[in-house]
Amino acid sequence: MFDLDEKILRAYFKMEEAQRQRLWMQRIWHPETFNWKDKSGPLPITRSTAIKYEEFEKMGFGPEYCERMKTLEENARQELMDFAAEHALWPHFSRINGLSRYTCGAFIAAGGDISRAPTVSAFWKGMGLDILNNGIYARNGKMIQPPGSAPRRIRGNTDVERKIPALPHVTKIGEQIRQQIVRFSSRSKIGGHYVRFRAMVDAKNPERAKVFNFKDAERRTQKLLYACLWKQWRIAYRLPAPDAYAFDILKHPGDHIIEMSDLYDVDAAA
Repeated sequence: MFDLDEKILRAYFKMEEAQRQRLWMQRIWHPETFNWKDKSGPLPITRSTAIKYEEFEKMGFGPEYCERMKTLEENARQELMDFAAEHALWPHFSRINGLSRYTCGAFIAAGGDISRAPTVSAFWKGMGLDILNNGIYARNGKMIQPPGSAPRRIRGNTDVERKIPALPHVTKIGEQIRQQIVRFSSRSKIGGHYVRFRAMVDAKNPERAKVFNFKDAERRTQKLLYACLWKQWRIAYRLPAPDAYAFDILKHPGDHIIEMSDLYDVDAAA
């Protein structure tokens, strides 16, 4: 793994663990911060709660531990953003509305070792965006999910072999990026692609539940963005970055290939 990428990954994992520990302790020592309905003040301390406080403090998990995790989380987040600002991908992120230094660092952490993804299809798979080549069948031979669809859980079907899922932090970062794409859909070029994809899937599947069309358009837009970023990441490290299989191997016309510069927003910072 390249040095800067490794530093970003270390900072991200440190931030994530500090956040997990901080939230755990915050729920114990500051439960009022999670009581959104009642802002009248702290909850009464029962005998059971007092005993828990005493034992947790003996173990070193007192209020000072919560504050230490909070500080560690803030420092690690800043470290992540500082490293991201030095990365070759940041100039591309900075030109798209809604994508911040944190998002850039988190994306790099999710991508991991870019040298292990020689094709965009391999990168999509590592980022949890692959599709089914042959479909998924139950043991009785019934097709549960058709070829070309995104792998997903099927309610009531426990006899289906599951694919290995993407790592939790990878899917979390992907969800954050999808939310930003939709949130800025009216103010960014990448959001314009989401609107185009949504219109296309709505026309193709008018009877399907709207939530499925929404997820479909989100996923298509995310894959487009990831493909462009993968290519720039590979180029920055002087690694081969071939076009997608349809264009590089099957030699389909490349008139519709989207480049990273096609996603830049005019009013975004360079």
